[in-house]
Amino acid sequence: MLAAGEGFSLAEVRCPGARAGFDRPELERGHVLVTARRGVFVRRVRGQEVFVDGTVAYLSAPDTVEQFAHPVPGGDVCTVIRFDAGLIAALSGGDPDIRHPALPMDAASELALRHAIGLARAGDPDGSLAERVTRLASGLLARRFPGRASSSRPATAAARSRLVDQAKAALAADPRLALTGLSRAVGCSPHHLSRVFTQLAGCTVSQYRNRLRVTRALERIGDGEQDLAGLAAELGFSDHAHLTRTMRAATGHTPSTCRAVLAITRPDSVTAGIALRR
Repeated sequence: MLAAGEGFSLAEVRCPGARAGFDRPELERGHVLVTARRGVFVRRVRGQEVFVDGTVAYLSAPDTVEQFAHPVPGGDVCTVIRFDAGLIAALSGGDPDIRHPALPMDAASELALRHAIGLARAGDPDGSLAERVTRLASGLLARRFPGRASSSRPATAAARSRLVDQAKAALAADPRLALTGLSRAVGCSPHHLSRVFTQLAGCTVSQYRNRLRVTRALERIGDGEQDLAGLAAELGFSDHAHLTRTMRAATGHTPSTCRAVLAITRPDSVTAGIALRR
């Protein structure tokens, strides 16, 4: 597994190539979106076969019996995005029982997928992995199931504006909320929340959330907070290092440097006292 987030996981599966015939039947127990990142393979479900390469993805669902063949020497590497039922339902109009043997993958979608893999390997440095995975999956589903994918879309400009305000209020109350939890809080699909928020706020949900987290962190550090690991957990960062990376990217300084800068302005600081006496 490369990464896991709220409602999804991202993994790669490597298979040796050029084996005669199909493997034994396998039972898929979850909701998965799969495509070949390198090489090719053939998937068989109920007697129907689909040739899977970088131009095609498939969406499987629980209790699907499938077989695979690997006809080309050199093997193949496939990318597997696994969703829980709640998230796949949110992406597909409320019903998690959705599947398709061949979803076209254009070059833009492939680039987005490879970018997501790179972010996962890097430890999701900017916290945008969930939003990128959601957008990728939603885009693929929308092409095949446009009515279902758009069923929870806010209908008017006023409704879209209210949605963004509600999302900001929810993040103000709990900056730990990731995209999936935030979408549940405001009653909208993750994809449409991400899209509408970006259009109206001028930044992605993850960018806004990071900006809000940095504001909270600066406030706490300015008040003399010493437990940076605890602060990171409280604000929803994965660890102290994640907090440090985010603050350095936003301010150009580490939390420790920010503490030193802000200590000068604290009323209880020695330096401030000296300045006041002068």
